[in-house]
Amino acid sequence: MIIGTAGHVDHGKTALIKALTGIDTDRLKEEKKRGISIELGFAPFKLPGGRLAGVIDVPGHERFVHHMLAGIGGIDLVLLVVDVTEGVMPQTREHVAIMDLLQIARGVVVLTKIDLVEDEEWLDLVEEEVREALAGTFLEGAPFFRVSAQTGKGLPELVQAIDEITAEMSARDVQAPLRLPVDRVFTVAGFGTVVTGTVLAGTIRSGMMVEVLPAGRFARVRQLQVHGRQTEAAVAGQRAAVNLSGLGKEALPRGSVLAAPGSLEATYLLDAKLKLLPGVPRALKNLTRVHVFLGTGRAVGRVVLLDRDELEPGKEAPVQLRLEKKLVAQHNDRFVIRSFSPMTTIGGGIVLDARPEKHKRFRQDVLERLKELEQGDPAVPLLQRISREGAVAINILRKESGLAPEVLDQLLLRLVQEDRLRQAGDIFFPAHAAKEWEDRLVDTLALFHRNRHLAAGMSRAELKGALPGELPVKVYDWLLERLAAAGSVKIAEDLVALANFTPKPTAQEEKQLTKLAELYLAGGYKPPSVKEAAAAINAGVAQTEELLAYLVHTGVLVRLDEQFALHSSHFRHAKQELCRHFLSHKTLAAGEFREKLGSTRKYVLPLLETFDRLKWTRRLGEERVLWRLDPNNCESGENNG
Repeated sequence: MIIGTAGHVDHGKTALIKALTGIDTDRLKEEKKRGISIELGFAPFKLPGGRLAGVIDVPGHERFVHHMLAGIGGIDLVLLVVDVTEGVMPQTREHVAIMDLLQIARGVVVLTKIDLVEDEEWLDLVEEEVREALAGTFLEGAPFFRVSAQTGKGLPELVQAIDEITAEMSARDVQAPLRLPVDRVFTVAGFGTVVTGTVLAGTIRSGMMVEVLPAGRFARVRQLQVHGRQTEAAVAGQRAAVNLSGLGKEALPRGSVLAAPGSLEATYLLDAKLKLLPGVPRALKNLTRVHVFLGTGRAVGRVVLLDRDELEPGKEAPVQLRLEKKLVAQHNDRFVIRSFSPMTTIGGGIVLDARPEKHKRFRQDVLERLKELEQGDPAVPLLQRISREGAVAINILRKESGLAPEVLDQLLLRLVQEDRLRQAGDIFFPAHAAKEWEDRLVDTLALFHRNRHLAAGMSRAELKGALPGELPVKVYDWLLERLAAAGSVKIAEDLVALANFTPKPTAQEEKQLTKLAELYLAGGYKPPSVKEAAAAINAGVAQTEELLAYLVHTGVLVRLDEQFALHSSHFRHAKQELCRHFLSHKTLAAGEFREKLGSTRKYVLPLLETFDRLKWTRRLGEERVLWRLDPNNCESGENNG
């Protein structure tokens, strides 16, 4: 668990942590000199129940809110610290607003410096004031504790409460892909670059390769520490110090993210739901420039209001954040925005889509999609992504969804069972798209049959052109098999046709087919070329090609290559001659076969190459040898072409 502090400057946050953990989190000389926290501070906290929590101390001064924001986003439990001698102050309110926007899970209110107040009624008044200030926030109804870091009064009760609250909280997902936002970077002599941060998801191990975003660089983990102790692994919910090899400090500024390679993307665009704080003095206009704080990262960007021209204080709206610097985000991440100048917290919200396209405003389909994402169903981002991309392999989803493998598998199974997704092997695609693709294939075949009524079918490769070009072959094959099983199409080797289609020549075509068959029968082993056949029947080459294809399909001809075909009776005789030759010979030369058939090289070579394609023979240098033809069983079905 990660515990964080919040509250106004000089209200005793650092002193409280020292009293709880024995560690002074102010490490900088300037912090010691000025007596206030400037940077984030960290300490391990051994709880009575045996768990080791990490504590993050955030600065309270208004000038250092950006540091506070870098540390507060990954915490599970916040200690809101209020000095009883001052009560609620400006940064008390701003910190509460920030934590409310970030939806911190749980909180405890700690009234500090009670040793400076003797009047119990004063303490009651301060508590009442704080409760009123917290009304309507996530801390409404939170437990209150009155403590003194100096005398120790109230500390045992506070520690016990923290122990009980954290025991009730669910652990983070250690099986999900690694995600560690960097909140501090430094170098150590002899070791190199070290970064620290809270492991938000997954596990980081010594020796593993990580991707550093948004830089897009890769580095290997040399060593790991958790709470100052070297370890082989750090898991979600722990703070870790990571020694990286191969990268300098300049490549890893605060706001960088260590991630499992390929699992996250840095982006200039985020679709989100934005809430403007009620106390903001004016409405937020479209394209207003703001500072965006997300995780430990920050960037300047413009707010594009997608359904209105301005956002009133206290209201929410779907927006697209267009950033000037890339940030790393996932669905459901929380963020805060601050006005550009002067910089004050004005709102925040939740990331709905971390990989969107650039939208035009007032588009109903975009607004409906974002509203669906807003409902919080973890299956919806998966469904929308697969719908947008058409088909996605499960290994890509496992890498990029941010979900543990078993969680992802359960969600995909649910979507398949709900008939919202289809699955072809390891590839998932939308059910509605599958129906659309099936209809498109059937329509394409119907058009093909109308235009090519003599063709037995459309080649599989040509038919695939009716579908999106990036669609995997595995999905295409699944669609064809499904259509065939439903009795919509029939598949014969490389050809696909509608199940009820039979090529049927016209009376004129019947005459041409008869003439062609006679022409090839008479041609023997010196058959006409396609052009010669076309001239003989007084037809165009394209029409003749269709007629020849019909004769091949009906078994009258055997196609040798683009130019030549043989009458099937001559082809069978050639096969018999081939068998007879190999009964007494080990090899066959083209010249020998040419003499046997009384033909020429021009026609014999395409015939021999046809034998090779049928795997009856195999070329060996300038000769051929038997491959899968039994010359003693030349007429068996196995050997027929």
